[in-house]
Amino acid sequence: MNLLFDTNILLNLGKGTRAQQILKIINPDNKKIFASVATMGELKSLVLQNNWGASRLQALDELLEDIVVVDINENMAGTYAEIDAYSQRRNPRIADYPFATPRNMGKNDLWIAATAALLGLKLVTTDADFNHLQNAFIEIQFIKPELLKV
Repeated sequence: MNLLFDTNILLNLGKGTRAQQILKIINPDNKKIFASVATMGELKSLVLQNNWGASRLQALDELLEDIVVVDINENMAGTYAEIDAYSQRRNPRIADYPFATPRNMGKNDLWIAATAALLGLKLVTTDADFNHLQNAFIEIQFIKPELLKV
């Protein structure tokens, strides 16, 4: 199964000097890596806000060279709606939820989850906000944040 990298994964890989070593741990089988255009927007905003220097920008650009960016399109809107309604425990197609209270997700996270679900990609993230979607919509590869530290 190919991988969809969440913003936090790319951000941390771009910050560090061990990106290739960490990539081998996260992706030992060298699967194709994708990122949502929502992730790219978040990433570019964070880079701008934190005034990354030339060496960090170059490292990030090198990392992104081999990543396929997936645009948001109309086909994803239905999946987005299903995931959002499920997260709020208000999806009329679901009778029994494995979680007791609604799970509020950021709008970009909903697009990222919809991308993974629609394209059958495993979401690689450090963000527990996606956990309730595991097996219901997507497969998740949860990475402990300390693995990404430089």
